[in-house]
Amino acid sequence: MVPDKKFCILILSLLVFSSSFLQAQTDTICEKDVRDILTFLASDKLRGRVNYSKEQWDAADFIAKKFEADGLLPLPGFHYYFQPFAPQSKGTEFKNDLKWNGRKLSHQSYMHFSTSLSSKKKVLTNFRVIRMDSLTDSILVYHWMDTTNVLIWLKKSFNAGDTLIPISVIIPHVSPNNEVLIVAGPDEPKNMELIPNRSFSDEVLYNIVGMLPGKSKADETIVFSAHYDHIDSDPSGNTFGIFNGANDNASGTTAVLELARYFSMKKDNERTIIFCLFAAEELGLLGSERFAMQVNPENIKAVINIEMIGKTTAVGKEKFFITGSRLSDLRNIMNRNLDRANLKTAPEKPDPGNLFQRSDNYPFYQRGIVAHSIMCSDDNDPCYHQNCDTAEGIDFTNMTFIVKAIAKACETLISGEDTPKKL
Repeated sequence: MVPDKKFCILILSLLVFSSSFLQAQTDTICEKDVRDILTFLASDKLRGRVNYSKEQWDAADFIAKKFEADGLLPLPGFHYYFQPFAPQSKGTEFKNDLKWNGRKLSHQSYMHFSTSLSSKKKVLTNFRVIRMDSLTDSILVYHWMDTTNVLIWLKKSFNAGDTLIPISVIIPHVSPNNEVLIVAGPDEPKNMELIPNRSFSDEVLYNIVGMLPGKSKADETIVFSAHYDHIDSDPSGNTFGIFNGANDNASGTTAVLELARYFSMKKDNERTIIFCLFAAEELGLLGSERFAMQVNPENIKAVINIEMIGKTTAVGKEKFFITGSRLSDLRNIMNRNLDRANLKTAPEKPDPGNLFQRSDNYPFYQRGIVAHSIMCSDDNDPCYHQNCDTAEGIDFTNMTFIVKAIAKACETLISGEDTPKKL
């Protein structure tokens, strides 16, 4: 039967309205930025962002610089966006060892602050030395913003049991412009070596966390999260090639970065928004587990975890599904927010693979928080955990649409109008 011409025009008009409405609401999220970010994260240079690798530190540096450029703040108590944790710690706590005039100093006698995880040996000539008898907050803040690397030398004897910890009280809760090294030692530095502690890099991983403080409801928080780590072998143990992890989960990481930029430009979030990129998801949700232990469940109103949105194999184009959607009314809230654009989330299919329990939303759910993952594909995708999961396989147009849809779907969560409830 030939369709009625007026009916076809009506349908076309609705589709144009849907696309243009979403575009008008989220026009700071563009396909070029989505493509550029994901292509870098999934590049051969980063070799899959494998846990405990230098390339994962490079990815973490990239993410942190994005947060900084967008004006996000570190969480209170942290001096930058990096939050270290040691899943299998043997007691190693310090990233660098320090040799001062040929002898190794106690770790308690120095503090090193940097906005990069890249760990290279540094010597005395890499720093501008400033001698001080005592450290005041005004002087520290002044040198904190110096454009050169600064070594602040406190001329004092450092005995067993002494500590520099009280200094941390006056450390500014913003990142330094460059590297700041504070050392307590009785003798003037003739030579100095700041040396990477290899045991530390073999044991410590990093979550990267930034925040946008809320306005009228600052004590209520919405979390956007994704994991940025991947693997270096397939389920059978094959290590041939590079496992770039474009869909799993450079796509989710890219979405979180784009949402951070979008909401930082809007500047109208009544609730506080926290953006988390987790390490060690592939090791058993270790990064999200650590972060979930640090938060007050009463303050977190929802966790929106984003996973594998670069392909459409599970739901088709211009749709996403919400894992464990029956466990709260979050999907109803998102559908109401998407309704004006004539969009709906896809119904969740049966979940024999336990995606809800296997993603970074789950440690939050276990603590009583409404927490779900947004997905467009699942582990039935033929390139899941294979070396064919590359940027070439990503549908960037659809992925950009999905990121915009997530921003729109969360509108009343950010404004504080809606608070999802467990069912």
